[in-house]
Amino acid sequence: MDMPQDRSSTKAPPERLLAEFPVPSLEQWYQEVVRLLKGAPFEKKMLTPTVEGITLKPLYTADDLAGLEFPTVMPGDSPFPRGTRLLGFREGAWLVAQELPYPTYDELNAALRFDLDRGQTAVNLLLDRATQAGLDPDMAKVGEVGAGGTSIASLIGLARALDGVDLEQVPILVQPGSAALPFAALLVAYLRRHRKDVTKLRGSLGMDPLCGLVSLGKLPVSLGRAYDELTLLTRWAAVHAPAVATLAAYGFPYHDSGASAVQELAFTLATAVEHLRQLDRRGVDVETAARRTLFGVSVGSHFFMEVAKLRAARMLWARVVRASGGSEAASRMTLHVRSSSWNKTAYDPCTNILRATTEAFAAVLGGCDSLHVAAFDEALGLPSELGRRIARNTQTILRDEVHLDALVDPAGGSWAIETLTAQVAEKAWALFQQLESAGGMLAAIEKGLPQRMVGEVAEEREKAFASRRESLLGVNVYPNPTEARPVRRQPDYAALHAARSARLQALRCSQEHGENVRVLASLQHILDSRSDELFESLVSAAERGATIGEFAKTLRTGDAPGPDVTAVRIHRAAEPFEALRAKVEQWRESQAGGPQVFVAAVGSLAELMPRIDFTRGFFEVGGLAVDASATFATAEEAQAAAVGSGAPIVVVLSTDERYPVLVPALAAALKAARPEVLLVLAGYPKEHIDAFKPVGIDEFIHLRSDVHATLVALATRIGVRS
Repeated sequence: MDMPQDRSSTKAPPERLLAEFPVPSLEQWYQEVVRLLKGAPFEKKMLTPTVEGITLKPLYTADDLAGLEFPTVMPGDSPFPRGTRLLGFREGAWLVAQELPYPTYDELNAALRFDLDRGQTAVNLLLDRATQAGLDPDMAKVGEVGAGGTSIASLIGLARALDGVDLEQVPILVQPGSAALPFAALLVAYLRRHRKDVTKLRGSLGMDPLCGLVSLGKLPVSLGRAYDELTLLTRWAAVHAPAVATLAAYGFPYHDSGASAVQELAFTLATAVEHLRQLDRRGVDVETAARRTLFGVSVGSHFFMEVAKLRAARMLWARVVRASGGSEAASRMTLHVRSSSWNKTAYDPCTNILRATTEAFAAVLGGCDSLHVAAFDEALGLPSELGRRIARNTQTILRDEVHLDALVDPAGGSWAIETLTAQVAEKAWALFQQLESAGGMLAAIEKGLPQRMVGEVAEEREKAFASRRESLLGVNVYPNPTEARPVRRQPDYAALHAARSARLQALRCSQEHGENVRVLASLQHILDSRSDELFESLVSAAERGATIGEFAKTLRTGDAPGPDVTAVRIHRAAEPFEALRAKVEQWRESQAGGPQVFVAAVGSLAELMPRIDFTRGFFEVGGLAVDASATFATAEEAQAAAVGSGAPIVVVLSTDERYPVLVPALAAALKAARPEVLLVLAGYPKEHIDAFKPVGIDEFIHLRSDVHATLVALATRIGVRS
């Protein structure tokens, strides 16, 4: 068998392909680029600033790595930029951990068993909002039961959800919210009932109190009690379920609020450090806590930046753990990745397939341990079977056809990625230290510091989308004007609440539940007992039918929710354009046929086509029907056609050279014939703006326009109501 050889001592230079051609210097390349730019500034055309505060260069060389030590680190070696395992995915591929956010356990089980037979390799269980808050369905409000995940209140429901799934063979990832301890008791009771070895359980029951706090603005339990429960669960798992993570640090709420890669990484790292401190105060050492921490981050469309983020994440976590006294083994990060929700669209949803594919590729090259790829129709609500299949197969293709599991760190050695890794790590560490100076992540959240930082970046990004400096295909550029309004697939929350509440009431009246009431009463008196005793009492009660809500109520006797903080604004970047388009399309249904925008183009098609295409696309992203089917030789012809169209908006369009003569006459004539018409000029001739407004031009559209604000204003003026 041929084995890789260590040639570090070899002096002979490697053979260079096409050695007969001279190697140009970086300066020669630069001079040639400047020549091709024909006077345009190099810095403006070739350097790309990002919201991370990092400027991307068009070309990276080995010189960019000068002074960096980590690119020489081998896979499996600290600080783990190239992964935490010596052989990477050759020791085992990443887990295909697709979310199945169906509201009932029967729907979840059907989808789960179907997908596990077709490429999924882990259970990724999302609990609904009620369960995560520690509420049974009959304790929760309508809209909380089944929202965002599956309603599971008791052992009966969990058994139905996991029927036919062998958890000795299949890892399970759960995002339990504040119900981690009660849910863990249900899960252990389920395993024991089915005679499964709990020590073979793998995955995560990771609880992140700060994630819930910053997402919702408050928790149903005090942070002190939440960390007490987390401590108890971690101690139990360290002995009885050594392959299960019990702490989690999730960056999802920051990413999905518009945060930069640097912010998401710094806030996630600071969250994990807060967990270490809180558990250390409760007697759990760093070694134990760090080994049981799962990191969860999202990956967006910026491919190279996201690969660098994941590599930098491992490096920074290793630095934190080693500085805190943890071992090298404890400093190995476990990384669960989710494709972005921030950039997904409800209109033209098939474009989401391409977005999610690049995100999955970045996650794998970055070295994720488990991965969820969003269904292309995720923005519409519950995923369809087709959406699930495409998302799942995206991962299996990367594994089984692209063979990324056969390579060890394929991104390693890339000058661009290694440089970006160093830059992301440096900036994230600086931001992390800023949070530490503010008293740590909890204190920073209470002060609103990360929320404010994310809001500022999100506003910057939203302005870029609004002005189309950044693109969302199918939404703010290249819309499909014939596309029907998206159909949302949401559960009937009222019916679901009623059905689940009735089921729980029936359970409470059963003899089995009557026996468990005595067990629940005893829980109040052993909260200060050894953790094994308390957890075993929870499991015993779960076996007798105790519910999540009863557990939470009993464990939190005398506790009060708090604190209240400012929540981050979780949303998708496309939502402003989607909302406008939906309102316009609804308004159009109440109108007579015909266009809302008529393009009065004066000149030849050849000279005007770029401006016509721009104008058509400008209005179609707002859902307005555009008639740009003809050009006119004279202003009189254009005026007659515009008046005859009946369109409430008329765009005067020609060349900048014609505008000084054309616009005053045509605008005055159109306003005289139709005083109510809104006149828009395609272009922005600066020296004539003040002259064109008095003759009737109401608005100007151009490359620097705030497209969204302009369309909202025009739509409002023609009668579209918010």
